[in-house]
Amino acid sequence: MFSIRPISDLSRNMTEIERLAIEEGQIIQLAKNSKEHMVIMGSDTYKNLLAKLSMYESLLISEAQIRQGKSQPLEVAMKKSNKKFQEKLDAFNSTTQKVHG
Repeated sequence: MFSIRPISDLSRNMTEIERLAIEEGQIIQLAKNSKEHMVIMGSDTYKNLLAKLSMYESLLISEAQIRQGKSQPLEVAMKKSNKKFQEKLDAFNSTTQKVHG
């Protein structure tokens, strides 16, 4: 899933690098003067990485909130969430009825 190549491969083997990144989902790290320089990956791989990072960040925040005693039982959270949803739905419906009525 991860390969390291010299940066000169970018111009010589672009088709192969593109195939590895897009079709195989590999992350290609390019090196310049034997040092890490840049990374190439397909946009789907990038989006997946961003989604995972966002999820991990949310999990860390949630864990910290639980440790700080800022959590609440699921039943309470669901009731609050359902109430807010219903209020928004009612407001939407009343606005829609005025437009069509």
